[in-house]
Amino acid sequence: MLPQEVSPAELAGEIASLTCTNAAEMVTLTDLAFPGFFRKRTCAMGSYYGVRSGGQLIAMGGERLALDGYSEISAICTHPAHRGKGLAASLIWRVVGDHRRNGTVSWLHVSAANQPALKLYLRMGFKVVRTVTLHRVVRR
Repeated sequence: MLPQEVSPAELAGEIASLTCTNAAEMVTLTDLAFPGFFRKRTCAMGSYYGVRSGGQLIAMGGERLALDGYSEISAICTHPAHRGKGLAASLIWRVVGDHRRNGTVSWLHVSAANQPALKLYLRMGFKVVRTVTLHRVVRR
């Protein structure tokens, strides 16, 4: 999905940079909100941001894969108890802003089964560019 030219909504919550020193809590959040796709070294692949409540990381997002002129928005997730507050959208706009300043196009992927995320991305102005089938391969 690629974003169209849509203005961001007002940011919800204070967004702070995350680094690999935050890896353990980043993995904990992603394992709760979107298990299996974020590992302790994923944070080294790009810039990540988070939102905290009471010192706990409750939402995060960042970037992972970079291709010539394109940067992936990745690991957008919110703790289930804090969903519906605009945190994911705020994090996405933060990453998109970085990409625009750097002259890169933001893109992301989402499972067709993840309807809440898909609806959010479409509301934010992203558009479906291509549908692909991916298979997760694991070593036994």
